[in-house]
Amino acid sequence: MSNMDIDAYIVTGSDPHGSQYPLPSWHAREWISGFTGSTGMLVITQVAAGLWTDFRYWTQASEELAGRGIALHREGDVGVLPIHEWLTKELTHGARVGVDGRTLSGKTATEWEERFRDSSITLLMDVDLISGIWPGRPKRSSSPVYELSDVEAGESRSSRLKRLHQWLKNSNADTWVCVALDSLSWLLNVRGDDVLYNPVVAGFFVYSPQSAIWYTDEKRLSQPLIKSLNADGVHTAPYEDFFCGIEALPSSSQILVDMETITQGAFSHIPSHVTIRTGKDPVLWMKARKNPTEIQRTRIAMEKDGVAVVRFLMDLETKINSIDELEAASLLRARRSEISGFMSESFATIAAFGPHGAICHYQASPQSALSLESGANLFLIDSGAQWEEGTTDITRTVILGEATQRQKSDYTLALKGHIALARAKFPHGTRGYQLDTLARVALWEAGIDFGHGAGHGVGHRLSVHEGPQKFSPAPVDVAIDPGMIISNEPGVYREGEWGIRIENLLLCREDYTNQFGTFLFFETLTLAPYDRKLIAIELLSKEEITWIDNYHAELYRRLEPMLESMEISWLKNRTSALQ
Repeated sequence: MSNMDIDAYIVTGSDPHGSQYPLPSWHAREWISGFTGSTGMLVITQVAAGLWTDFRYWTQASEELAGRGIALHREGDVGVLPIHEWLTKELTHGARVGVDGRTLSGKTATEWEERFRDSSITLLMDVDLISGIWPGRPKRSSSPVYELSDVEAGESRSSRLKRLHQWLKNSNADTWVCVALDSLSWLLNVRGDDVLYNPVVAGFFVYSPQSAIWYTDEKRLSQPLIKSLNADGVHTAPYEDFFCGIEALPSSSQILVDMETITQGAFSHIPSHVTIRTGKDPVLWMKARKNPTEIQRTRIAMEKDGVAVVRFLMDLETKINSIDELEAASLLRARRSEISGFMSESFATIAAFGPHGAICHYQASPQSALSLESGANLFLIDSGAQWEEGTTDITRTVILGEATQRQKSDYTLALKGHIALARAKFPHGTRGYQLDTLARVALWEAGIDFGHGAGHGVGHRLSVHEGPQKFSPAPVDVAIDPGMIISNEPGVYREGEWGIRIENLLLCREDYTNQFGTFLFFETLTLAPYDRKLIAIELLSKEEITWIDNYHAELYRRLEPMLESMEISWLKNRTSALQ
């Protein structure tokens, strides 16, 4: 920084693909700070350093940053300044701030430029201070890439490219640049293991009237895959040639750009002589609406996942006082791995006992792992899997003994919000932030709230977190459309005591159309019982009790054929009618 006359440097925690879970070679924020959360930005000045992250990681960040000289800035907390305001306050007039624009979205880059300009601060977006100081930096994966068949994907590569072409035509454009790994993998029907838990392949893609070029490591592609790609008009080029490929676009090009998904690094290489049209990222939206094959295969994945979770919950009852949080997570993974089609976990399992449950994205370590002890103690386990049929994400909270009335109340209020969201019927065009409220009303009435969104999008054999759909208080202008899969996960977190979260995945479906428009509803996909010992029936309405009974009856009907006799008996008891 001194050599380049830079007063502050920002490490975004992302990569040249705008990833929430970056490629291993781009874990720079973790390498410098020790913070391992999936969201957060690190700012380093000549005299100080700070990390900005949201509610989910406040406790985790506080522990991981301890003794490192890095201050924690709790985004969203009262009095906490956003990065640009903090830097404006800390730096002098005319200061220079550096960031690697390859790791920054075009939208954020534009916003920062405008805000810093008002303070006469220069933002330099082509500064890479990491490459020269990181010894042993990981390399990109060299493992083989595999292709999904049309039977698995429900749509051919050529069909998806034709839909992309039509979307561009409708947008008065003919060229599209893709940096997002999950969008690229979905469009080309390919998968890999380049990012832990996310079966994506590193690469970029440029679609134009002249060609469709995938910039990737060609050595990883088999001859049959290359032949298949070429047959659909897709050709390959080295990963490192991507920026040169953008710069070589002809002057007649009309590029469709979504500033929220394209990185500043890619955007800055678009030639000035081409026409840029801003709009929605076409593949992001196509991918979010699952086709009938993706939906049906996801249902199969949910049945397999449900069997694994049932077996784990049975195991848990016999292993209280003999395992810790890490061992519990390993036990669940083992149960999944026994079932055909299991590929990997879809994220690092959150196994949190007692007060650790209040740490929203807690990760146990050998030093921190608590033993699971019987008594009035809650155990929260948030986990998911990548199956050959689809991607799962489920959270269950159970009591390892006898629950207190306060624990029952917290659990049941979260369950009421969970049910309200699951039972929602709403007109087409309804936004996620409007539905997010349903998950909170029962909690609000008791003076309780939770600091994260009520749900996130989930991919099909892809990222467990995908957009653009979400349930969140933030007024994101994205409608919840038929075919979208989204989580439903309200919670209660009492610091130093316990955490409660209940999570199922929902599928948005069309219900009926009348004179008032088309109405939609949710099908609950996840199949696993709630902990009856934590349900305070007196706090539930008749309709809520009926919904729980119907849900339990359905999951019993679907899982029973896959279970052994003792497992069937256990599940029958756990899913019998509450009344």
